[in-house]
Amino acid sequence: MRCLHPHCPMGEGAANWEEVVDHYAMKTKRAERAALLAALAPFGPLNDPVAPLPKPKMTGPQFKMLTFLCPCLFNQVNAKVSARAVVHFCEVKLGTRIVATNVYDAFKVQHPKMAPPFAFGPAVGGASGGDIMEMLCSEVLSNSGIPVMWQDEEEGGWPKWQMPGHILLNEGQMRALRAFGDILIPCGPTNLVISVKSEAAKERLLYSSNSIEGVGFGFFKHAKEFWSESRMNLYKRMGFSAIYMPDVTYSTLMEKLEKTKRLLHAVNVNGTPLYRPHSEFASDMKRVVGRSSMLL
Repeated sequence: MRCLHPHCPMGEGAANWEEVVDHYAMKTKRAERAALLAALAPFGPLNDPVAPLPKPKMTGPQFKMLTFLCPCLFNQVNAKVSARAVVHFCEVKLGTRIVATNVYDAFKVQHPKMAPPFAFGPAVGGASGGDIMEMLCSEVLSNSGIPVMWQDEEEGGWPKWQMPGHILLNEGQMRALRAFGDILIPCGPTNLVISVKSEAAKERLLYSSNSIEGVGFGFFKHAKEFWSESRMNLYKRMGFSAIYMPDVTYSTLMEKLEKTKRLLHAVNVNGTPLYRPHSEFASDMKRVVGRSSMLL
């Protein structure tokens, strides 16, 4: 993701804080510009270990927009980190954008019990694990050419539709639909709804599709959660077209299904594979967005 922090390690930040303060989204008034620049002056290169400073003086909406534009600031301020910033710190560690082939590596960076750790981490934790997983999936979509449809303030918080694009169902007016899933991919005859999970599927993934056309995306570590015929039947009955998992988990699962002669059972309503590796996620979503879910 783009971070405008002038000292962002990804090297694509703004030239200086003046450029950030003057960004149209900050809505900076002429009378407050000098004060904002003075408040941001202490924020130089990122710190490891962290050495948080007090939040710069500005309005709440301004600070929210500032940290959206400059997620690296969460390494430097005494404020609860956002899920979006956690994902940015993951890509800073990887030194590259998060895509389908390295999203599991990014997941491991933010995992407290896995390596490698952050190069520059948040000064204050607290972001929801579920929100982080959703942002990781969203980042893969964005970097594959299916960007987020951000909320339109002038339209009351509804997403501003664009194609190709995806919608976060846990933000703005779309939060009313969050029970159906986490991310929506527009296509026909019914939109795809992605349910994002962490390391365990359990019953939460099974019932998240709600008998509409669903896609599962997770960092599942137990292949045995997926290989019984009864579980495959239930996933298909609940409307899943595909379930994506780390490539290593997928390999273990395929070996088991081949050994037990169940590969032919692991298909969706279109007669194509029900289970797929992360590495195929982006290309699959690009193939169906704005078109037909039957291509999945």
